[in-house]
Amino acid sequence: NAALTLDLSNASLIDTQVITVTEGNMRGLSFVPDGSAMYITSMNSSSQDFLHKYTFSTAFDVSTVSSGPVGSYQITSPTINNYLSGCIVNAAESKIAYDPYTNTDWYVQSFGTPGDITTLQGASSYSCSRTGGDRTARSMIFADNENKMYWMNSSMRQFDLTTAGDPGSGPSCPTAIPNTSDSDFSSDLDGGSTRSLFFNDNGTQLTIAGDAARLAQFTLSTAFDITTRGTATKYNFDTMLGSGASKEIYAIRPNASYTKLILASTYQPENTLYELAL
Repeated sequence: NAALTLDLSNASLIDTQVITVTEGNMRGLSFVPDGSAMYITSMNSSSQDFLHKYTFSTAFDVSTVSSGPVGSYQITSPTINNYLSGCIVNAAESKIAYDPYTNTDWYVQSFGTPGDITTLQGASSYSCSRTGGDRTARSMIFADNENKMYWMNSSMRQFDLTTAGDPGSGPSCPTAIPNTSDSDFSSDLDGGSTRSLFFNDNGTQLTIAGDAARLAQFTLSTAFDITTRGTATKYNFDTMLGSGASKEIYAIRPNASYTKLILASTYQPENTLYELAL
């Protein structure tokens, strides 16, 4: 069968849900592919950093998200110099990774019990010397059956993994992908920064999202190779998603049939999930 592509042309808003965050506001997030759970990062007013898990009683139905975290984990080691943004959790919920702002290292932790965030084990660190806004991943995703990991920093990075679903099994600091900076995508997103990305199953379509609920899609002539993208097809969901000036979209997660889509805004409005029909 031909691979599905994400068709945004007739998207409509089903529901909007503001989640309850117990320590500060959501800064980044990662959905479990089946839509049953998501993991978020936050920092409280005392500059303490946290990882939280939320569950959905019905997959891809934002109205059924848990009333608060079903589990939380405070990161005390390693020392986080500033805040967390993106994180990534594999489908087995056995590994989580994150890339804090200003730390040159990024980190992977294993779950003692898969899916139980309170059982996270000690962190393994991976060196990746960078400067400026490149020092944190805004979003982190798996692609190609979890054989690849992508980061959206101030440019994109691709990690080819030797063990599917294990973020630490690839290179610690691959070179940024050429022509994937904020400025390279600026006109595609009507001037905003790039916040998140998503590939369809066979890697021939790339979707990105930025500020003010702007999204753009590209056909890739070589699967999973962002440098082979064609001209952007642009979408402006600002009016459809409603109130909030910035709508910084830090997650793009469709269901398996690409008939539903969840977007997440971390700023203006904060802590907000949008459920769309496609």
